[in-house]
Amino acid sequence: MKPDQYGQETTGLLMKQGYAALNESYTVNEAIFHLREQVQGKKNIHYVYIINSKQQLTGILSVRELLEADDRAIISDIMKKSLVYFPVDLDQEEAAKVFRDRDLVSIPVVNNKKQLMGIIHVEDIIDVIHQEADEDIGKLTASGKEIDFHTSPFIAAGRRLPWLILLLFIGLISGGIIDSFEETLESVVALAFFMPMIAGMTGNTGTQSLAVVVRGLVSEKLNLKNTAKLLWREFMVGIIIGITCAIIITIIAYLWRGSWVLGFVVGSSLLVTLIIGTLAGTIIPLILHKFKTDPAVASGPLITTINDILSLLIYFGIATMFISQIT
Repeated sequence: MKPDQYGQETTGLLMKQGYAALNESYTVNEAIFHLREQVQGKKNIHYVYIINSKQQLTGILSVRELLEADDRAIISDIMKKSLVYFPVDLDQEEAAKVFRDRDLVSIPVVNNKKQLMGIIHVEDIIDVIHQEADEDIGKLTASGKEIDFHTSPFIAAGRRLPWLILLLFIGLISGGIIDSFEETLESVVALAFFMPMIAGMTGNTGTQSLAVVVRGLVSEKLNLKNTAKLLWREFMVGIIIGITCAIIITIIAYLWRGSWVLGFVVGSSLLVTLIIGTLAGTIIPLILHKFKTDPAVASGPLITTINDILSLLIYFGIATMFISQIT
């Protein structure tokens, strides 16, 4: 198969030809002779891949194991038959996870007949990790992937607009919430002063949790235990952050307006919204991951917009309950 016939971002395109392959029927002495011929001009030869007469991958030996073996031993008798390999059509991000879990320096690539086609070194995977991270950052910021210094304004705008237009309409809900609590705002104008802070803090903590989850999904295997542990950790983080910020803002509100009730309304609203914001930033990417969708598409602006709506509902809801005491 030619290189241009492999799928984009697959192991077929990523693999290199700098490997050493020996026939399983060789003796160790013959294998070393052929190895000397094959290593000319090649770097990073850590393993020798063993193939049969049909070029199928059957085993592996480290160079050290080969040199230490008896000269008359047959390669098929001393090779390791349990080995890790990639199909040519595996997504490069999945290949990166295998390298992480197996802690290997190189892994062979085979076709559908298990014939040895190439090899991927760990340094090639490092480039993939950087590339995938850049793509995730682009999605997290809703700026789209493949936008760099050389992208034209029209292309860059076209990749950003779909998310922003969607968020524009969702943001109108926030305006409707504020309008529905107009009487509350008119009664206590000071409530308007804390609105940007409540919404902004909630969006910020949600985006922080989102970044932690997206990064963690690259380096961790998701299962029920890990998911429960993550949710509990982020819940506790939300409580700690919420209590700390709530105490600070309660004191500020009291010193500014001389009202402990106003301080309680703002502080308790911030506590609840920070907990919810943290959990929203954790749960949404986990749900997307569960349904085989790239969790990075749960972009920061989307999380922020959703948290804006929730924070305003909670803030004005609590304020309305205590409106008579505030006024």
